[in-house]
Amino acid sequence: MLCSFKDECKVMKAAITSLLLIFILFPGVDSRAASVFDYFELANGLKVYLYQKPNLPIINISMGFNLGSKDESDETNGLVHLLEHYVLFRGSKSREEDEIVWDVRRHGAYFNAHTSYDVALFEFSLLSKYMDFALENQKDILFNLEITQDKLDEEKEILLQELNQIQDDPLKYATSLVYQNLFKDHPYERPVYGKKEIIQSATAGQLEKFYKTYFVPDNCSMAVVGDFDFKEIKVKIKNVFGPLPKTDFIPAHFEKASLLDKTVQIKKEMDVNNAYLVMGLAGPDYNHPDQYAVDVLVEILGRGLNPMINRLLRGRLNLVYSFSSSYVAMKYGGAILFFFTLDPKNMAVTKRKILDFLKQAKTLNYSRKDYAGESRLTAYDYLASAKSQIRFKFHKTREEGLDIASSLVLHSLLNQNPSRVPYLDSIETTVTTDLRRVAGKYFAGGRSVFVSIVPQGKKKKR
Repeated sequence: MLCSFKDECKVMKAAITSLLLIFILFPGVDSRAASVFDYFELANGLKVYLYQKPNLPIINISMGFNLGSKDESDETNGLVHLLEHYVLFRGSKSREEDEIVWDVRRHGAYFNAHTSYDVALFEFSLLSKYMDFALENQKDILFNLEITQDKLDEEKEILLQELNQIQDDPLKYATSLVYQNLFKDHPYERPVYGKKEIIQSATAGQLEKFYKTYFVPDNCSMAVVGDFDFKEIKVKIKNVFGPLPKTDFIPAHFEKASLLDKTVQIKKEMDVNNAYLVMGLAGPDYNHPDQYAVDVLVEILGRGLNPMINRLLRGRLNLVYSFSSSYVAMKYGGAILFFFTLDPKNMAVTKRKILDFLKQAKTLNYSRKDYAGESRLTAYDYLASAKSQIRFKFHKTREEGLDIASSLVLHSLLNQNPSRVPYLDSIETTVTTDLRRVAGKYFAGGRSVFVSIVPQGKKKKR
């Protein structure tokens, strides 16, 4: 349950998943959704989403705050991550940490938390018959925290060990360096997991200031997904969270991240056998209309059943051992990432090949409709395949109640377009000209961040 860089990636995945579940927020689009979804807001500003999923006797609760590394400064980078840890593991004003852990285990619950650039997210799942305990527990640990220096110092040691693990993982370390350089001079430049020196010197007073400012109901969204009665759970939520005071919280506003103006090359040596390469390009943010075409394009290039990059790098040339890709849409920026493991001697040619390929992406054929004559009969339809894969992921995601809950919360905190078209509708209308356009916009310039991790060189004998 420790909340590491892996969990940061999970939150980013959930942000993308929330796009897949966006239809839930617009019941009129789907007649089936109207009977299972509801939304209301408490007088104190807490936003509540309810999604009924009665196939299993389970309740999933996700609560998110508009608080991430974007809200830190160079002097406080890491405090949000530290606060997230403290909330999860260090007790409240009414219960000691051991008592909370015992209560959670006694009810057979799952709980976890994640920090990202935009959001601090807290998850809780258990049998629906323990709904009262779940609501009271989340209120207690999130809005009734007691911060002491001795407990903070204990948690700092655990978090510092986690940071060391991140630094020792070549892909996680490389990815963090990509983000820091992809968002240079933007709040997203600061790493989610923070700086060691800041965490080491953090005081209870500093953490208390963050907590009292951001952990307020009018900066929070809540989603409950599972087996419940709408009327009953509404009353329970109002009784538990309604007494919390409204603070008139005003969230900070940030400028959108800009595209790179030059390519950045970083090389690091580590104790590894293979080489690792992470390439990052700036992409559209969560609210930008380009996100749909970019999502399809990334599916075509580096995911799915027959990714184009597979033919380029793992065919006759056999340049890489493995690769994957992702597109992460954040509130004020986006990142398109490609991950490779390879032989160190293939590093230079792999970089050149992938750059050349991405520059050509604005002219490629992605659908059978792009071909003429008999060639159309034998051409592989990348576009149709990508759409099928995305539809499959969409329906697959709906199986997990906690994923739905976290997606609803993230969408609530990230979305700035109340009239946006449902995700799948936008995917279905994506055509080759859309893919070529975004490829030209985000790929053709060749401006990217390359971080390569290579085996340590042998030390010369004296």
